[in-house]
Amino acid sequence: MLGKSLKWMLLTLAVFALLVVGIRFAVRAIFPPEPTPVSAASAVNTPDDNAAPEATPATDASAAVPAAATATPASEPQAVPTETLLDDYLAGMSLQDKLGQLVMFGFSGTASPNEEFRSILSQYHVGNIVLYGANIDRTAADGGFSEAALLTGRLAQLNPTDVPFLVSIDVEGGRVQRFKWPSAPVSANTLGKNNSPDLAYEQFYTVGTKLRGVGINMNLAPVLDVAEEPMQTFLTTRIISSDASITAEMGRSIIEGLNDAACLSTAKHFPGHGATTEDTHATTPVVNKTLEELENYELIPFRAGIEAGVDAVLVAHILYPELDSANIASMSQTIMSGLLRDTCGFSGIIMSDDFRMGGLTTRYDVGEAAVRFILAGGDLILCGPRSDLQHKIMTSLTDAAESGILSEARIDESVRRILEKKMKVTDWRPISGGSEAA
Repeated sequence: MLGKSLKWMLLTLAVFALLVVGIRFAVRAIFPPEPTPVSAASAVNTPDDNAAPEATPATDASAAVPAAATATPASEPQAVPTETLLDDYLAGMSLQDKLGQLVMFGFSGTASPNEEFRSILSQYHVGNIVLYGANIDRTAADGGFSEAALLTGRLAQLNPTDVPFLVSIDVEGGRVQRFKWPSAPVSANTLGKNNSPDLAYEQFYTVGTKLRGVGINMNLAPVLDVAEEPMQTFLTTRIISSDASITAEMGRSIIEGLNDAACLSTAKHFPGHGATTEDTHATTPVVNKTLEELENYELIPFRAGIEAGVDAVLVAHILYPELDSANIASMSQTIMSGLLRDTCGFSGIIMSDDFRMGGLTTRYDVGEAAVRFILAGGDLILCGPRSDLQHKIMTSLTDAAESGILSEARIDESVRRILEKKMKVTDWRPISGGSEAA
């Protein structure tokens, strides 16, 4: 009896509790509570890095404006891509300024350029300079370095455009070193015999640093030719090794040393000078090797140099009939645009060997050769101190450009490559509007 009474009591309490809860919700629905006032201090939000951003209530003045328009902060000015700046700069360059970038000329004199060359600089807006041993006074107390610094400074003052010169020289080591060095760079052949990549790197890092210190920003090295009997070629000790893999490894280290010294490097003499005993300074050698034979030997160091980031490749005045029976390498679209650019994947400056050399002049008119070189895919024409040839080169390029034989697009392609390398080793940067805007 007692248990039954307890059950009824518990059931009655449960029903009563449910009635109280129901009545409370009904009252809140009919009479909602007043909002609790919030103090100014307690209204300040504490930042939460993980919280989603809250929308800002619009005022009367901004109510009609979309929220996205009012919430976007002022953006920072975006930097113009270098490629776009170069496009704009090229568009503003005069034809003469562009053609002047396609040549690298030499002159007579150690203290200052001779008057004839000053006139050529001014008339044709020559964009690049090559120095030879005759420009360096090796008998000076410091081996010619101080005078070279003065010379490059004077050249800069004579520059007719706002684009700095590439100033080049050959410092290969051994018998080709131009200056009298405190510690003479050893020959390429000695480097090859030592077979020490570290020594090759250190030597040419030192060379590049020293050259940059006197205003020279391009070294026409390394020689990447290979020969089974180097001493039977005219290059002799300028060849690193008869072993293509050693030449490739040493060449890679030389290029890296120059690159780290902010000095442009130049691989030569593409596609290989080692298979002939003849000298291109006097005649046009003929190398009867197939592409497969070249790939298996001569091209191995050049491919390694390209992979290492060589800045320029100098092309030889040699005939390779198995590749192009009609044109020497420096006039051959097959070799320069096809083999070097497309097959080997080289994107830097393709430059010629010296236009004074018999390997070219015994077969071509120099003016005609200048146009053919650019048409075939070359970028930079090298010519030492022969003012008659320099005039011919520039007048022929100008005539070809004005007549449409050399298209503006083809000229711009080469000028762009040269300007890009100048940006690598100088403080110059393009501004919109070209040199006329400077």
